[in-house]
Amino acid sequence: MQTKSLLLSLLCLFLLSATGYAQPNFAELRQSPMMQQSMKMGVKATLRSFWDGSGSGLMTIGLLNIPEFRQAVGVSDEQYQEIQSAQMNIGAALQAHPEYQEIMAEMQAIQDPMDPLMHNADEETLNQFMNVQERVMPLVMEIQAETIDGLLTPEQREKTAEALLANMGEMPIISPDMFEILDLTDAQREQMEEIKKELEPAFEQLIEDFTESSVLVVNKMFDEFEKQGVLEELGNIGGDRQKMEEFGKKSQEIVQKLAEDDPEFKRINDGMHTKGKTFAVQFQTKMFDVLTDEQWKRLQELTDNPPEHAKVLLAQLKKQRGETDDAAASAGSWQPGPDSWRPGVAIPEQYRQERNTRGSFPRPQ
Repeated sequence: MQTKSLLLSLLCLFLLSATGYAQPNFAELRQSPMMQQSMKMGVKATLRSFWDGSGSGLMTIGLLNIPEFRQAVGVSDEQYQEIQSAQMNIGAALQAHPEYQEIMAEMQAIQDPMDPLMHNADEETLNQFMNVQERVMPLVMEIQAETIDGLLTPEQREKTAEALLANMGEMPIISPDMFEILDLTDAQREQMEEIKKELEPAFEQLIEDFTESSVLVVNKMFDEFEKQGVLEELGNIGGDRQKMEEFGKKSQEIVQKLAEDDPEFKRINDGMHTKGKTFAVQFQTKMFDVLTDEQWKRLQELTDNPPEHAKVLLAQLKKQRGETDDAAASAGSWQPGPDSWRPGVAIPEQYRQERNTRGSFPRPQ
C-alpha cells in the first residue's frame, strides 16, 4: 500500500474512532486536543497492527478499492458491494461489541461532561484517556479482518497475498504475515518472532517518526477538506454507502492535489515513505534468511515473474506514485548501490547474489 493510500485508510479509521464522541461538528472535533491525541494513537495502533499481523483487513480493503485489482483477483461487483456494506456497518458492530462498551464507559468516566473534547484537560488526564482509547483500534482491526476474510474466497485471499508479497518493494511498511503465503513452518515463525524482538527498538522509533509526520499530513488533508466544504459532509454520511464512495473519491483527489502542489506535504509524505522503506529493507532481508531454498526460489519467482494480478497491482501503485513509462525506463537504467532501495525493488541486489551463491543460511538459533 502506497503511503498516500495508507493515509486515506488511516483517515477512515479516524472517522471510525470518533464514533461515540460528543460531536458539535467535525471541524471542532478534529481540532480538539482529544482528536489530535486520538490521531496519534490511531497511527501507532495501526502500524503495530501490521507488525503483529492483525492489520491484514485494512491492507486488503486498500487493495480492493482499486477497480482493476478487484477484477484481477475475481471480486465481482456484487461481492464488492457486500464488502462496502460490511465496511459501513463496522461502526455499528463496534458499538455492539461488549468490550467496546466497557472501554467507552471507562473513557466517559475520565471525561468531564462539561468539557467533552477535553480542551481544559491536563496532560495526565489526557494520557489516561488515550491509554484507554488505545484499546479501541485493535477491536476495529479484528472486526475488519474477520469481515473481509469471510467475504473473500480462499482463491481470492491467496491471490491478494501473492500480489502483496510480489510488490513488497512498493510498500512503506512490511507486515511479517506477508510471508505466510510461502507456507512457513512453526520453527520459521518462531525465528521471525525473534527477528521482531531484535528490531523492536528500531520499529518503535519508526512509529514515533511516522506518527508525527502522519498527523501533520492528515491535518493538511483536513484543512483542504474544510476549504472545499468536504469536512461538513462527514456528519451526514452515516451508513450511506454512496456518500462514503463520493467522499472517498474526493479524498483521493484532494490527497493527489496536495502531493502535486504542496511542497511541504510532498516532503513529509516522501520522508515517511523513505523511512518506512529503509526499515522494511532491513527487516525483510533478515526474514529472507529464514526461508528455505525452495521458499526463496518461490519468492524470487513471484517478484521476478509476477502473476497477472500482481502486475495489475504494480501498475496501479506506479500510477499512484505518478511514475510514467519514461520515468520507469529511466529508473530501470539507474544502477543503485548494493544495499540501496528504489521504488519497486523487492530484493536488494547484493543480498540476492549472496543468497543465490551461498544457498540457504538459516539464522543462528
